[in-house]
Amino acid sequence: MRRMRLVIVDDGTLTARALIKELPSALAGRPVDMEILPAGDRCAATSAPSGDTGRVREFYGSPAELAGRVTGANILVVHKAPVTGEVMDGAPDLRLIACARAHPVNVDVAAAAKRGITVVHAPGRAAESTADLTMALLLHLARQLGEVCHQIGRLGPGLWQYDCRSFLEGLELAGKTLGIVGFGQVGRRVAVRAKAFGMHLLVHSPHVDPAQIRAAGCRPASLEELLSSADFVSLHTRPWPEKIGLIGAAQLDMMKSSACLINTARGELVDEAALYRALKEKKIRAAALDVLVQEPPPPEHPFFTLSNLFLTPHLGGKTEAAPVRAARIIAGEIVNFLAGRPLEHVVARND
Repeated sequence: MRRMRLVIVDDGTLTARALIKELPSALAGRPVDMEILPAGDRCAATSAPSGDTGRVREFYGSPAELAGRVTGANILVVHKAPVTGEVMDGAPDLRLIACARAHPVNVDVAAAAKRGITVVHAPGRAAESTADLTMALLLHLARQLGEVCHQIGRLGPGLWQYDCRSFLEGLELAGKTLGIVGFGQVGRRVAVRAKAFGMHLLVHSPHVDPAQIRAAGCRPASLEELLSSADFVSLHTRPWPEKIGLIGAAQLDMMKSSACLINTARGELVDEAALYRALKEKKIRAAALDVLVQEPPPPEHPFFTLSNLFLTPHLGGKTEAAPVRAARIIAGEIVNFLAGRPLEHVVARND
């Protein structure tokens, strides 16, 4: 097999750095020459991904700039760099695009298919990390830890007074019902963790065989049943067009006034205006969001005025393990490609 030219785009992210660290040893002795495109002024990850060309989104950098830098690449490895048709045309010998994300929304998969280019990704790269964060947020809401932190700053030692502590009464998880919307890599791991806390589990995931849901110790449910029965609702699905605003005013009205909503999936799943009203009017107890429609949110976002809403800045995959796991999945796929073996994580075209 002739030697391949592999280009890694360093977009300045931790995952890109993990790729740069892991790939040389994984590919040692293979017929491949590796080049790293250093983070430039417009390619570096200096803020949240904000690019959207209509075909690719959530990316760092300029497609036009990248197109002029990948000439001669046979294998292109990216994390959040944009891979549009223009970029692919800049590398006419490109045969494989490896994106170190669970959902490669920054790659125009349809354009790659039309050009005969295979796209692989790293499913489950942050599943363990996101499941951990989900449970952390669930516990945070159950035990009112946000209010505890606020009051400890306000009252100091005075918070140890019995009358003060009584206002911080929380919930036990054992016996409570968790509704899981979406039963993929993250949802299944959340279920395992929640079972260990003695929770009852309802799952709404229409594309998963109900037998698989039952085998995991959960009960399949319609979205309406899940929302009306759960003490905690946790979202773990993708915002396909039919799911944009999946949780809106009507769905929030179905929830118990004592219930809490957790979203560590995608901001587009929740109608933020409807959630703001539901929280402000105490229609539900509380919510915790790791993802928003616009990231970062504007300073005047009304969410910042709510005491029963806890926000984290998209930390689901921000652990030491997740970038390394992604890099190793990608390395394995490149090894398979170079050896002519079947690829395990090929992305279907997205048109």
